[in-house]
Amino acid sequence: MHSFMIERLSVSGAGKVDGVINFTDGLNIIQGRSNTGKTWILKCIYYLFSSDTRPYSPLTGYTDIEGIFLTKRYGRITMSRKLDEEKVTVVAESDEVEDGEYDTNYKKVSAHYLNDLWLRVIGLDETIEVPKSARYARERMSWTNIASVFFADENEIDKSESIVIKDQRYETPLIASLYFLLTGDYKKGIPEITKPEVATAKKKAVVDYIEEQVASLTEKRVSYIMQLEELAGLDIEKEMQELSDHIQEVQQEIKELIEENTAIVRQMAEYQQEDANCCVLLDRYESLISQYKADLQRLDFISKGEKAVKELPENGVCPFCGGELHPEDDDSYLEAINAEIKRIASELTVIAATENSVRDEQESIRKNIKELQLRRAEVNKALDDKNREIQNYRSGLQRFKDYTMLQTGIDFVNDQLAILGQKKIAELQKQKNPPLYHAKQEFEEEVGTGFNVLLNKILKECNYRNAGYASWDFSTFDILMDGVPKSEDQGKGYRSFLNSVVALMLYEYFNSDDVFIKPGFLMIDTPLLGFDENEDEFGDNTIKNGLYQYFINHQGAGQVIIVDNLNVIPKDIDFKAKGINVVTYHKDEKDCHIYGFMPSWRKDLPKESV
Repeated sequence: MHSFMIERLSVSGAGKVDGVINFTDGLNIIQGRSNTGKTWILKCIYYLFSSDTRPYSPLTGYTDIEGIFLTKRYGRITMSRKLDEEKVTVVAESDEVEDGEYDTNYKKVSAHYLNDLWLRVIGLDETIEVPKSARYARERMSWTNIASVFFADENEIDKSESIVIKDQRYETPLIASLYFLLTGDYKKGIPEITKPEVATAKKKAVVDYIEEQVASLTEKRVSYIMQLEELAGLDIEKEMQELSDHIQEVQQEIKELIEENTAIVRQMAEYQQEDANCCVLLDRYESLISQYKADLQRLDFISKGEKAVKELPENGVCPFCGGELHPEDDDSYLEAINAEIKRIASELTVIAATENSVRDEQESIRKNIKELQLRRAEVNKALDDKNREIQNYRSGLQRFKDYTMLQTGIDFVNDQLAILGQKKIAELQKQKNPPLYHAKQEFEEEVGTGFNVLLNKILKECNYRNAGYASWDFSTFDILMDGVPKSEDQGKGYRSFLNSVVALMLYEYFNSDDVFIKPGFLMIDTPLLGFDENEDEFGDNTIKNGLYQYFINHQGAGQVIIVDNLNVIPKDIDFKAKGINVVTYHKDEKDCHIYGFMPSWRKDLPKESV
């Protein structure tokens, strides 16, 4: 289980019908008509994270918000908060969490702070202080700021700027916090650069490092000399020649095995094509046999009908005109029917024989494929053995090659010792401040191309057809398409889509196996706000279908909550059949419909026609 998930959210007020919604692990989809309170749900959850912004208007009459969270560390925790109050009442199953009131900010002196509790929930044993400036001034890591990265609000989903950096003034502590989630590093022990002694401390550290390197190089030089003495009695050239000859022999064997493997693959491809052709023929024969059988049934029906008519008593007078009838003049179709039946039966016999022949051929082909697969496995095993053998020879050869380099290595070590001596003198003489802290630069060095790879994978799976390569701009902390910011050439709908892709990318990346702390949740409000696509042209391969299919396929080890309008959700995806928790809000109560998240708040909610 990830760090936490929300199980239940409810709102209440005096004289109001409670609004309640239940969640499950994995993907949750909240759909409904406009103005049914869907957005309020996500804002209420964020409000319980310690946000200062009220989630909805007091005019609704709902004053109390309660969330039940299932946490990995402390079991269930119930948090209750009144609208516009800065305290949250906490009741927990675990004795490690003290029940009572928790302040939502640090402005007042308090025994308990909600931010501290949330940091414990995600796995921290203390509330750390991350750098908030380039000179290492610090502030407490904020769970609200971290959570905002994994909450794409409806008011921000179509932003031209980064949805990660909400305010440029606070970007350094936010990125430092994200870097901590990835690595566990928050530059512990580095003091704020304000005094000259800080530079002196850095200088001492550099000198100590140089002295450590000198000691290490000296030890390495002794090791080189000892190795020279060990190999002194061997004929190095002869040993190297013998190993080289062995390597050439094994390489030739590997070449032959690779050629055989290539021939096997080519032959298998031909047999597989023949097998596919047989399948096509058998399908056609089955269809033809079925057609002939239908023709026989039709002819039999006609024959039986004619016999039945012949057995009826003859009528010599017309019921309409009273004229004389001559039924004996009617022609019989029995002979033609029998002839047609014989023809069809003959052709069925031929087809059955041909079908058996094709099946025999197909069985032979599949037998050949199986034999080739077994041989290919043998060849691959032989290749592995030869590769290990050649690796052993190369290791031995490298050992002797190293012998010829040991003296050069000794000379190199001597040169490095001289250089380090000069650097030590230079370091003691210079006076410089330590380097400033660059949060984005360190984040980029840690992530590398990881964001780029993930962005392009998501775009591909979401059926994004616009030509281009997605990359991550660490200076703006936002996505680029072909190196161009989305503000320059993307409309509102595509900005919403790309921002949703960014949110998905962050969710996946920060919940991968090698991440220090996994937040484990994602909330997106209206992921395709303002997006319009020609769905008739692409069928099921639209971006909308691709995005929601991606939600399903990549829920990951966490909880994902998506809010969207009812008319935007793909109709051809059966979410409930896939085990997805789907909650639907309407503007009526017919057929057991749920009338919005807050049932008693119905202002500006026009009734749907019955």
